[in-house]
Amino acid sequence: MKDNAVYWKMRNGRLISVDDMDVNHLRNVLKMIIRNNQKVQTTCPHNISDAETLADLEAEHNAEDYGCR
Repeated sequence: MKDNAVYWKMRNGRLISVDDMDVNHLRNVLKMIIRNNQKVQTTCPHNISDAETLADLEAEHNAEDYGCR
């Protein structure tokens, strides 16, 4: 196992190394991440655009209070 290995948890719960994913799998993962990000942006009243901003908001307040989760 590599020290810098990154794993993706698939729907069935199995972990797969990102390095071992084929191009189609990587493409589908990216599309899913983009879709999920768009859902968060459209449901969150604060238009949080990046993870750092969300982390700051969570650190300052409970994100559930803002409907961001």
